[in-house]
Amino acid sequence: MEKTDAFFQGLYYESHISLVCEVVNALPSDNDLVRINEDNSRFLKALAALNEDAPEAAEEIPQTAAELQRLDLKLNLLLEIVGQLLASQRTLPAPTQVRLGSAGIEWVAEDCPPSGVQVCLEVYLRSDLPSPLKFYGLAVPVGEVQGSSPSGTRVQVRFVGLNSTLQDDLEKFIFRRHRRSIAQRQA
Repeated sequence: MEKTDAFFQGLYYESHISLVCEVVNALPSDNDLVRINEDNSRFLKALAALNEDAPEAAEEIPQTAAELQRLDLKLNLLLEIVGQLLASQRTLPAPTQVRLGSAGIEWVAEDCPPSGVQVCLEVYLRSDLPSPLKFYGLAVPVGEVQGSSPSGTRVQVRFVGLNSTLQDDLEKFIFRRHRRSIAQRQA
């Protein structure tokens, strides 16, 4: 594995998702990083809760299980409607191939940030929930993409300022996606 891929050892999440990269003059203050980490953790936990399957209905209390299932369907419908409203108000950039690890991210950029600049990234894991994860780090172009579409430069960003809780939540998200992809291949 290349030296530039050191933070992709182990599991990572790879998908076509929307991403916004903005060059910033400075990293946020420690207090702002705490708030950003908390917001990211809260979103990852909410995403995990939305993606969990409902527990199997217990035979002893079928009426309660049926009511929980109805509430779950109503909540999913409400979230879908709110997501559509948010999506109509905010235009996301076209999805691009992204590789997300617990320490960094890589994508193909048409407009590549200069090497070593500080960036703020907004990563949209689901287009139907246009609320991004926000990360800060240093951009490192690692090579031109040859002979594929889209063309551009592969860019990696090593995250800075992540606390241990957010790193754990990110690792759990990546592991669940990995487990889900294995289950789909076996089905």
